[in-house]
Amino acid sequence: MTVGERERLTLVRVVETIVPEAPARVVADTIVAELEAVGRPKLVNDLVLFLRLIEQPLVNLASAGRATRFSALDPAARERYLLRWADSAVPLRRTAFQAVKRLTLFVAYSRSARGANPLWAGTGFERPALAPLPAHPVRLVVRAYHDAEVVTADAIVVGSGAGGAVAAAELAARGRKVLVLEQGALSTESSFDGDEANGAARLFWARQLLTTEDLGLSVFAGRTVGGGTVVNWSTSLRLPAEVREEWAAAGLDGMAKELDEHYDAIERRIDVDTNESDPNAPNALLAKGLDALGLPWIPIPRNVKGCGDCGPCGYGCRRGAKQSTLVTYLADACANGAEIIAGCHVERITTENGRVNGVEGTVDGVGIRAEAPVVVLAGGALGTPALLLRSKLGGPTVGEGLHLHPVAPVVGLYEEPVRVWSGVPQAVVSDAFARLDGSYGFRLEIPSALIGVLSASLPWRSAADHRALIARADHASVIIPIVRDRESGRVTVDRRGRALVHYRVRGQTERHTLRSIVEAARVHLAAGAKEVLTLHTAPLRLRPADDMEAFAREVHRRGIGANRLAMFSAHQMSTARMGADARTSVADVDGRVWGVDGLVVADASAFPNASGVNPMLTVMALARRNAARVPGR
Repeated sequence: MTVGERERLTLVRVVETIVPEAPARVVADTIVAELEAVGRPKLVNDLVLFLRLIEQPLVNLASAGRATRFSALDPAARERYLLRWADSAVPLRRTAFQAVKRLTLFVAYSRSARGANPLWAGTGFERPALAPLPAHPVRLVVRAYHDAEVVTADAIVVGSGAGGAVAAAELAARGRKVLVLEQGALSTESSFDGDEANGAARLFWARQLLTTEDLGLSVFAGRTVGGGTVVNWSTSLRLPAEVREEWAAAGLDGMAKELDEHYDAIERRIDVDTNESDPNAPNALLAKGLDALGLPWIPIPRNVKGCGDCGPCGYGCRRGAKQSTLVTYLADACANGAEIIAGCHVERITTENGRVNGVEGTVDGVGIRAEAPVVVLAGGALGTPALLLRSKLGGPTVGEGLHLHPVAPVVGLYEEPVRVWSGVPQAVVSDAFARLDGSYGFRLEIPSALIGVLSASLPWRSAADHRALIARADHASVIIPIVRDRESGRVTVDRRGRALVHYRVRGQTERHTLRSIVEAARVHLAAGAKEVLTLHTAPLRLRPADDMEAFAREVHRRGIGANRLAMFSAHQMSTARMGADARTSVADVDGRVWGVDGLVVADASAFPNASGVNPMLTVMALARRNAARVPGR
């Protein structure tokens, strides 16, 4: 199904309704192009069906029962019509509204021409000046692939992020000929220009448009050489002691005890410390609010060296200050002879007589065959289970146990400028609510948000209402409560083998998420916010003189329904779990996939359950440990 001219004209009317100041035809055409570029025909089909449905004759809300089409309504009536979808009791209608609302606002606000966008006027946002390039840019060995060539190696590593890069470096240091296969493209410092739209398209899964299948959560996951370490906010936290105890009780006692030596080595290599964790305005306000309430917090250790507080860290570090695997472990691996093939989609793992012997896939549409007696899986908690499912390996629990650390952001509007897009993105974390039920609860942190994501996340009740909110963008701080989720979801694959994310916030996770909204609001008010705003479709607003307990009751009364509250995930875990029992895990206590010699898991999919903190450092430590256990030199 394609988006024809009739559907495009309807989409133009939708864009004009949501953000009338935007160039509607340009935005509409860009929305279509973005969905087509994601490569999931279902997304385009769903858009076409929505656009056709709203153009069916309907009762004009503004004209005494006459039947007309959406495009023929006046702007106010179109707004009322869209709100009927937004507030519908029918989940599919809410999903459709949120899809077009988010896409429209993200496309309209994230795009720029020569570094500017007329919609930014009055918001306080402007693209940061380009940071200087490092004196010694990263140099990697990227191999060109030739049609019909069979590539051989001692070890193949699928994925180049926190797990894959460390595993590659460790294996290469032991004299192995290592081949790293990365689905994303190679981007280096010179291409990190702070442009939100380009960065989203180049550096993220599904062009930063990935969601759960019901659109209930937006899922941010890196897809580039260096993976999530290129786009994360440098937070480097060790696994909490109580979670380590859980992992030990799950049969991973040896790993839990050994983590410290690997943490130590990783932290030395990627320069983890708090020397460059000076808080920006939002982080300082978080600390201020916590202090006022008598709640604990610590400065966040970060893997940076020479940070210039530029702002757009989530789209790559132009200075080379972020010590991502792009500039550390991948460089180490290449220095020891490893090679990288970027833009490589690994379709399946091949085996013979119970032993892995290579992989098959495509590079720019051309088939590739790579052979090795060892294959390390490090495509993340979405990519690794999808590859195992396509290969029919790993047993019945592959893809199960998905944890996402769901986040329901809470916005505080302050009298003074805050500029959530500027400075160190994460410098303060509080675990005051991390142990509400044993080891389960949530931690409070601050995100970085450029204007596109911020505008798409804010509630839309009318064009004027949204414009009034975005006009206060530079006075908005956002607290993100990171919930350690007990309940889990699942990764499956569609008919083409692409990963699908199934997840619903429920049970204890839902209760903790609701509590997190209330506590984040308290912290905002204690820090001096003049108003607090939730990201419900119909937002709750709280001012200092309002009844906090009434606010809390209303938060809990509403609960969490898909597409009634904007929610996000930047951490995906536990879909190819390590364990002591082949019936309940995918890999053994050393990350070796049950029943397949030479196949090893070394990424967040191996976690037994949710880490409770930003997982990067633990992924790297686990990968170093599991790589060290691969037999051979």
